[in-house]
Amino acid sequence: MGPDVALTSKDRSSMRLSVIFSIMMVLLSGFGAQDVRAQDGEGEEIQDVGKPRIEMKPFNMALLERGRVRGQVTMHLVLVIEQKGGHEFVRTRLPQLRADFNSALTVLARQRFSVSRPIDPDIVKAYLTPYADQRLGSGVVSVYVKQALIEPS
Repeated sequence: MGPDVALTSKDRSSMRLSVIFSIMMVLLSGFGAQDVRAQDGEGEEIQDVGKPRIEMKPFNMALLERGRVRGQVTMHLVLVIEQKGGHEFVRTRLPQLRADFNSALTVLARQRFSVSRPIDPDIVKAYLTPYADQRLGSGVVSVYVKQALIEPS
């Protein structure tokens, strides 16, 4: 607009309102397309079908043999909640369960893990299940190994 065209205050206010309205529409339309979920300590995956499950953060520990570090163990565990409505109960006890699993996996790594052979997920599941049953109650969750890696050092 040139200098010889003057805008009245009514024209300016209607222009401001239209700009604000268009900005609000753009912002609101962007939020409708996104899936917003709160993330907390443990990664969580809720399914539409089947039993709910919770993916725990990976466990990382040093693999010691004869007092020397031979490798790095990384293990991803998944808890499948077997009881209906037990999801919130399990979530409130995840920090204690994680501490139990961490100490148990450290002992198991000293006894059973080696750089020269893969980790047996059935042994890990059988070893951790009593810890989960003691902390949460018998049969509340099932423990599964999603991924287990040993990186030699």
